[in-house]
Amino acid sequence: MYFGGGFPEMFAAELAANQELHTTLKVLLQAGLPAYAECGGLMYLATTLIDLEARSWPMVGLLPTTVRMTPRLTLGYRQATVQQPSFLLAQGQSVWGHEFHRSQTDTEPDHPLYQLKRYGAEQPHAIEGWSLYQVQASYLHLHWGGCPEVAQALVAACTRYRLRSVI
Repeated sequence: MYFGGGFPEMFAAELAANQELHTTLKVLLQAGLPAYAECGGLMYLATTLIDLEARSWPMVGLLPTTVRMTPRLTLGYRQATVQQPSFLLAQGQSVWGHEFHRSQTDTEPDHPLYQLKRYGAEQPHAIEGWSLYQVQASYLHLHWGGCPEVAQALVAACTRYRLRSVI
């Protein structure tokens, strides 16, 4: 599964209403379905989304966090150093991407996926991202051209899952 970026807050009511999909996704993802989620995808996989009117919407519930919309824009290029291995990345690996979001999670992951450094900065400024089951979820939009091995690893994981499911 690929859960791309987007604006789930714009469709929060519709997304929240599809409880059957939430349940199905959560079961499949916990059972090992490979998935990559960035930004809006991370928001959708969270437990709850709180919009700018402070309304609370249930999401998939895979990630143990609530996402809260904020007026503040987080924007910029990031160098991300992998803090723990995932099915897509090796510990210590460095990848580039960008952040563009007006939300924040209320819980840091127990074992964050990335340590982020702003473009041109000397010191890291944040930790974030989840790697659990076969799911990698982060606010970071990876630059696929700069790390084609990540896309290749995702396709390979999906192929292994499909072959396992067919047998």
